Amino acid sequence: MSILKEPLATPSRVRGIFRYLLQAKGQKEKREVLEKLLSPDELVKDAPPGRPMFRKTINQIKTRTVNENINIGLLIEEEDEIAINPSLPEDARNPQIGDKLLPDTLTTLFFASDNADEEDFGLVCAWFLAQDIYDAPGNWEAIQNQVNAQKVGELLKMTNNSLFGQMDDWMCYLGLSWGHALEGQKVIVPDPTLYIKRNLKRIFNEQVGTKILIREFIDKLAEQCPLFETGKFRDEIEINIGRRQLNYLSTSTAFALFRLRDEGYIELKRESDADLMILPKANNRVDSEGQISHIIWQGEKL
Repeated sequence: MSILKEPLATPSRVRGIFRYLLQAKGQKEKREVLEKLLSPDELVKDAPPGRPMFRKTINQIKTRTVNENINIGLLIEEEDEIAINPSLPEDARNPQIGDKLLPDTLTTLFFASDNADEEDFGLVCAWFLAQDIYDAPGNWEAIQNQVNAQKVGELLKMTNNSLFGQMDDWMCYLGLSWGHALEGQKVIVPDPTLYIKRNLKRIFNEQVGTKILIREFIDKLAEQCPLFETGKFRDEIEINIGRRQLNYLSTSTAFALFRLRDEGYIELKRESDADLMILPKANNRVDSEGQISHIIWQGEKL
């Protein structure tokens, strides 16, 4: 089952299990013990007799959350024990940094590991990142309207508010969007700045000051996370909602790159003898600073 369709598998629960196992002996624990940590007996011992669904829901949380961690590929089950998947990269299993790397570990498992169960989640995330960041649908009602207007309801299968809630929670946790309050209601914004910032070091092979073509940068970004331009999920979305203008990035990717430039993480350059990519601003406006050929990594900030 996709993480999108398992509302009990929230980022906080998935992270909680993983953090516990990172520090556990052998990075494994008996399923019974792990499930009791998720649902201590104290939570259900005083459950009102007239509320049988309360006890049932608590029991579902512990079982289905563990199962979804296994389905993702984050954990494995061996007989009666649950363990961190030993095939994960060494750093991802490192007790000192594994929790910090978890958003990127999960992004890879969700979108770049040929996980057929998560294809619907990948399409939904790619669709949201393809929206105009300056006029994006930020709540369930607006999402419904935009899905209908772009005629992608059958493709995305975003049929209820619960699915939107999972998209919202997980995209924010992975650094692909963020939420804020507007007139007393939460609004989600398709802004992948945090994801890109975390992965600059990997894209530039840890070489501060390296200059690469922006096309090469986008290709590497999409190879790592195919929600971005030229990635398989974004390509399928663009087939259905319309292609970007030639050489244009989406406004969400462009916005993220401008933010990272302003924060001093990257430099965006235009060289006259190189092909350009266009980074549009609001209303698809393009100015001289949005015509870019190269990108330089300036290093991490303390």
